[in-house]
Amino acid sequence: MPPRSGDERLAAITAQSAADRSPGTLTAADADQLAGIAADLRPAFGAGERILEVAAQLNHLLVRHGAVPNLHGDSDRPLVLAFHRTDSSLVDAWAADMGTALAMVIGVGQAARLGACQADKCCLVFFDTTRNASRRFCDLSCQNRAKATAYRARRRV
Repeated sequence: MPPRSGDERLAAITAQSAADRSPGTLTAADADQLAGIAADLRPAFGAGERILEVAAQLNHLLVRHGAVPNLHGDSDRPLVLAFHRTDSSLVDAWAADMGTALAMVIGVGQAARLGACQADKCCLVFFDTTRNASRRFCDLSCQNRAKATAYRARRRV
């Protein structure tokens, strides 16, 4: 179940942040904005025939958050390619980077590999790395739960 409040979202983002990429000065309001951005990006996963509509929405998101390729770094760290201005807010930076990454996947013809978990009550998305692009679940626990539920349903009949 996804976090429902800004504080819960902030805690989830902070918990998932890698040790070397601290969330900086992220607030509960920022976490709420990032949840909205995630909702804007969600339609790209499993878009199928709606990919052109999704691409148009993604283009608007990229413009809205100032996505632009940029090399970031200083004398203490190597340069890193990012897709936001150096003066961007943390929310705009993350939105621009996530939106650009998703646009790159779609732009190289891999949109069919963007999937959404088909398990009941799961809202996770994934990039399908299987050879034949047949993945249906985000992980084995969702797959096992769905198969067990289907098995029990067949046994009741």
